Amino acid sequence: MVLSIPAFLGAFALSCAVSSVDACARGLCWATDNTFAPALGSKPRITWYHHWQDGPVPQMPSKNEFVPMFWGPSKWDQWNSRVAEMKKKTPKHLMAFNEPDVSSQSHLSTAEAASLYMKQIYPWASKGVKLGSPAIVWDLNWMNDFINAINKQGGHVDFICLHWYGSWKDLAGFKKYVQTAHSRFGKPIWVTEVGITSASYPSQGQVKSFMMNAFSWLDTQSYVERGAWFGAFETSQPPDDFATGLNGLFKPKGALSDMAFWYGYSSYPDKRSLRSRHHLLARNATEVTDDEDHCDQYCRGRNSQIEAYEKSLS
Repeated sequence: MVLSIPAFLGAFALSCAVSSVDACARGLCWATDNTFAPALGSKPRITWYHHWQDGPVPQMPSKNEFVPMFWGPSKWDQWNSRVAEMKKKTPKHLMAFNEPDVSSQSHLSTAEAASLYMKQIYPWASKGVKLGSPAIVWDLNWMNDFINAINKQGGHVDFICLHWYGSWKDLAGFKKYVQTAHSRFGKPIWVTEVGITSASYPSQGQVKSFMMNAFSWLDTQSYVERGAWFGAFETSQPPDDFATGLNGLFKPKGALSDMAFWYGYSSYPDKRSLRSRHHLLARNATEVTDDEDHCDQYCRGRNSQIEAYEKSLS
């Protein structure tokens, strides 16, 4: 029997959804025009999203869970708005502070973060909300001290939130960071931002290859509950210049990129997404040999702490 194109797409989407039941739930870090939401949010592999300090996206398909966040003290007005929303509709999950280990982000000491967490986040546990830790970029020691501080006050987290930014060459480093966080803290992992840095000078093919391999690997790790590629924006309008615009899942004016089709549908790095030309992109990829640009201060900090932790186990 020959399937029509609509029937084929429906069967393809269903097979992907069924095959990914036990996989890492794939989400969106929303950072673009809300009117773009249906195009990507409707895809079968997308099941949740977050919007940092901001609220739900009205145009996002209702199948996708919105996960609110208390970004940090500089966003009190937005947090007050999220609290008002949550009082009307209790969320399933709630995430704490955004990158407290980075000076340009929420930038909190562990004592400050623990105090805020116990006052603002932890009370939601009594309402059945699952609570996420602050989302760190590199400082596993910060996370360790934070968890110890809230434990002493009778608190807990239900899952660990991680961000990872680095070189397209460093898939091994990405895996080791996620594995170390799970080993060290013994909690489920959410990798709520993953992206390639501008300083690693990637080609489009190299970015896509990293994304495909990283998320295919996350799908095989039973302790990784959720992940989100930092790319829900137009390639021409990234939120900042730290992460490359090539991470973008949208072309200008909101058309889906080839990466978006793979991210929204596929589970395997050797499977071409609909409309994929990845084999051509990879063929044109160029190697970069300047490793100094490939491992920035956050990369070096992560690596140092991972090495120290591994030594402590030996």
